[in-house]
Amino acid sequence: MKDIGTYTGPRGLERLLQEIRSVLRRKERVVVAVAGLPGAGKTYLVKRWVRLGFGPIRRRDILVIDDNTIYSTRFWRLEWEKIRIAKGMAGRALESTDAPVIIFSNWIPSRFLDCADIYVTVQLSEDERIRRLKRREKKAPEKFLIQKGKNEIPLEEPFTCPRVMTLVNDSRGMTRWHWMWAIRRIFSSRKEGMKKVKPV
Repeated sequence: MKDIGTYTGPRGLERLLQEIRSVLRRKERVVVAVAGLPGAGKTYLVKRWVRLGFGPIRRRDILVIDDNTIYSTRFWRLEWEKIRIAKGMAGRALESTDAPVIIFSNWIPSRFLDCADIYVTVQLSEDERIRRLKRREKKAPEKFLIQKGKNEIPLEEPFTCPRVMTLVNDSRGMTRWHWMWAIRRIFSSRKEGMKKVKPV
């Protein structure tokens, strides 16, 4: 795997968008594996992609699978469907979709995927990660201790991926980036619609 670097917040999203576009120029579909320690913000990040799309890519062109849950939305409210994916069997599930962008998020995506086009590790400071875990697992202290103890992301073989990058989580900046692109898409689609309307 070629390490293409560590990027913070919106810069990381721009670099990931660049990589996705590069793959889609050569292939009909891109698979992005999103890894990260529990509490790093993987689920929060991929839910934003479901709701707002990713850059110029519309949300209907993105399939998000996060911890064996497929997320979708028609407007803003998320809908989800639990699926069972056996170890190393995610490839078959992904082949059944026509979405050009597939986001597969898991603590250890290589446990389920044999390959991906881009491997993204989401990072967060340890203090902030622990704060998030405490908030998330406040009703289950034993689960908090288990999640806190996961302090590395193993890579399970066989797994191949040509490019890997690290995305340092910056929730505010990344949220602004997603909203900016969502607004740009709305205005560009309106302009296209106006061009198609011929004056009488």
